[in-house]
Amino acid sequence: MAENGNGESLKLKKVIENKRSAALFTHYGPDPDGIGALMGVQWLLIKLGIQSQLFFDGQISHPQNVAMTNLLDPGLRLISEYVPDSYDLRILVDTIPSYAGQNGLEVLYDLVIDHHKEPPNNGFQGSYINLKNGSCCGIVWDLIKQLELSFEDDNEYDSRVATAMLIGIATDTENLMSEDSTEYEFRAWRDIFEYKDGNILRRVMNYARPKAWIEAEASAVKAVEIEDGVAVVGLGLITAKHRDMIADMAQKMVQWEDVNTAIAFAIVNGDRIEGSVRSNNASVLVTDLCKKLGGKYGDGGGKLGKGAYRYNLGGAAVDEEDDDDIREKLWAVYAEKERKRILRVINK
Repeated sequence: MAENGNGESLKLKKVIENKRSAALFTHYGPDPDGIGALMGVQWLLIKLGIQSQLFFDGQISHPQNVAMTNLLDPGLRLISEYVPDSYDLRILVDTIPSYAGQNGLEVLYDLVIDHHKEPPNNGFQGSYINLKNGSCCGIVWDLIKQLELSFEDDNEYDSRVATAMLIGIATDTENLMSEDSTEYEFRAWRDIFEYKDGNILRRVMNYARPKAWIEAEASAVKAVEIEDGVAVVGLGLITAKHRDMIADMAQKMVQWEDVNTAIAFAIVNGDRIEGSVRSNNASVLVTDLCKKLGGKYGDGGGKLGKGAYRYNLGGAAVDEEDDDDIREKLWAVYAEKERKRILRVINK
């Protein structure tokens, strides 16, 4: 691994100089890497004498993420509780401002810590740390090491943070087997592993999938259409609570024989289409594909081999009070339209 000296930690020190309190943010619907990075940065700031609060937007709905927050108690608060004047430092992790979970609020970040390829844009004026690695938790641990800090034995709080960061690394790098895994992840795993709570680690990594997911995915298998290695399927009308089954389905499909790119989508809460993309095809730029699928009315992004997109349906939303027959007909129309749109975008 190329040595960075103390370049990133110097950036961090400059940003936090003379600061007393911090608000920490991540992307919409935080995943394990985002949660682990938040907890790691909070731990680091405590060591440097700065108190902080963790904020999120969206829902923590994936059963693995729910298990993680229940068992590790990161202390996440909804973005609606954020009071700007209460903090003199704002840090964003595991994403860039364009994709931050802000619920429409304007937040001027002093520091962004991210591992994805796309840099901050739209006039971002803060400091930016990106080691071009496989996980944000890997960057946070490198910062901790540069500052010559470490976890302590028999410390319950340290153990919770270490476990969260291990989960973040494991999930974002496919257990250190993804192509974007780097020495940062391997070194972090080696250094942190002894401080973990093994019981919690196992319970979170071996989470149970809801029965509703299994039934919906089994039904969807019959509707999958595969064309030139691209598998596309719609999962119907679902609630935000179950939105993570979209990514789960895409991940399953990309492992099928003769499939190199998988896209699953659904109408979530009646008012938006959300999709998930997984690809083993080196010629498919997933980040760019997701941006195109998000279109001018939505957004999308990702990293090597996986990403997501969404866009609002606006006045064409499906009302939950509509008759079942109407809802089924509307879904059939939207599903066909979206499938054709996806194939059209891919084949351009």
